[in-house]
Amino acid sequence: MRKLLVFTLFGTSLALAQAPDITGVWQADLERSKIAGPPVKSYLAIITQQEAVFNRRTIEKALQVTDFAGVVGAHGEERETLKFFENSKPSMGSFEGIPTRLTGASRENSLIVTGEIAGEPDKFTRTYTLSADGQTLTLHIEGTAHGHPYDTTYVLVKQPDSAGGPLRKPQELAGEHFKNVKTDTLKSLQTSEFIDNMRYFAWALGKDCQFCHVEHHFDADDKKEKKTARKMIEMTAAIDQNHFEGHPAVRCFTCHQGNEHPHGFPPFPDQSVQTNEQTKPAAAHPAGQP
Repeated sequence: MRKLLVFTLFGTSLALAQAPDITGVWQADLERSKIAGPPVKSYLAIITQQEAVFNRRTIEKALQVTDFAGVVGAHGEERETLKFFENSKPSMGSFEGIPTRLTGASRENSLIVTGEIAGEPDKFTRTYTLSADGQTLTLHIEGTAHGHPYDTTYVLVKQPDSAGGPLRKPQELAGEHFKNVKTDTLKSLQTSEFIDNMRYFAWALGKDCQFCHVEHHFDADDKKEKKTARKMIEMTAAIDQNHFEGHPAVRCFTCHQGNEHPHGFPPFPDQSVQTNEQTKPAAAHPAGQP
């Protein structure tokens, strides 16, 4: 009984551990970092922590961590925003355009968040560990993408607030940056938001980019699927604008639910929805995997 009490108190102390203060602007020291995948030219992050409403029904509040990062690789800058609550309770969010269930918690001098990609077996864990002097933040990311494991560690060094200036500037709009973007809904998005939307479209239909695009010639209009996608994008935008006050209530997944064509009814017990594992999109590549 005594051992059980000690264990319970220890477990409670972990759950109630105060989150380390990782707020600030952080720049990766690439020579000390170990990055899986294509080379990264720079990694800059702005992290904030503040109390926010966790449950809108009960008005329960919790510490919310926002990690806004800009990763520059061979194809330019890509930005990502990860928001999670530090209360050991899962919450739904979106990471790199894909619906993701996130659970964050503190442990000693670390913040740990796990992410589960909706409809996919892939998961990821990001561990933020702050040094004793508060000047170095080690971000360890591990998980799977397409079922293949990856493991990346960024060693981040604290910067003055002014160093975050480039990341605070708006990106170029998709209609200016990319070739042949014709839908008004997508033209006005910043480039990283545009890419996140592309990832979402692929995830919602259970397909990869080449389903709509010609490989290596993404601006080409050769495929009828791309032309159909444009009509569908404007259709859902119009529905949301006319019936839901502009809130994105109706999206691709609302009808497609991971299928190429929307189904009018669920499969019978002796049937199964045909899926092609070869054409399923990658889960969101957590942690800035290019």
